[in-house]
Amino acid sequence: MLLHNHLHALSWEEIFKQNNLLLQNNTYLIIKEQQAAFALNNAPAIAHQVIKNIGIIDNNEQLIDVNLMNHTRITMLPDAPNKQSFAGAQYNSGLPSASKMRLSLWQKLEHVIIYLDELAEQFGYISGSISIKVFEGLRDIETQKLLFIHKLEEIRKNNPDLNQEALETETAKWVSPYKNNIPVHATGAAVDIRLFNEQTQDFIDLGPFGVIWGTNKEAQTFSENLTDAQKLNRLYLLMATAQAGLVNYVYEYWHYSVGDRYAAYWQEKDGSKRLACYGLAQ
Repeated sequence: MLLHNHLHALSWEEIFKQNNLLLQNNTYLIIKEQQAAFALNNAPAIAHQVIKNIGIIDNNEQLIDVNLMNHTRITMLPDAPNKQSFAGAQYNSGLPSASKMRLSLWQKLEHVIIYLDELAEQFGYISGSISIKVFEGLRDIETQKLLFIHKLEEIRKNNPDLNQEALETETAKWVSPYKNNIPVHATGAAVDIRLFNEQTQDFIDLGPFGVIWGTNKEAQTFSENLTDAQKLNRLYLLMATAQAGLVNYVYEYWHYSVGDRYAAYWQEKDGSKRLACYGLAQ
């Protein structure tokens, strides 16, 4: 796959069209479906009522610790100095639970590595050179509450005309609510990741990471406000994760999950059969 030099950035539809041969596998339909829904403003936020209405029957699957799995290419981002929480995008979240996740999620990350290798040359990378760096897996409810309140106040400051209901709705796009909701990070079924190029010793450019540290206009996976290279890098990650059976959260390009209500929404077309298998992690 060649990166194209244009006076204007390619749209996502143009990116898909130019890479149509790569995307013919039905496994990748979810990528196009999510992009189309996002473009029409029909992609539900992570705590939309249609998501919350999906039932959960927890299978009580065990949690694993990334630090104990000893995988050379799936590792935690480094600790911040003094293990400060949420110190920056170059560190892990700093929470004791950050390296924990459900076993099935871990196993799918292992498969993502395989597919990243298979797709690497199509996107201009060397097979075996791209690693996954984990920012955060499991998150406790108290931290979720603090992050939600912090983001809500940030949005309130930038949008003083919004009423409380509108503020909470907008906040819920970026931080899953802690009230009347089961946040996916609290189930151990979601992970925030970055891609790292071991050859160049630098992160792959997918656009700015995170919404914890302020407004991020490029956080949305299918934002048009990206360079061609950033869109292609996101497509690379989306294709590898789709093959592994992970589902991206369309408002955060770095967030992937399996077995939660959001993943069930996209992976089960028959709404009456949608069911999540992970509740709050114990």
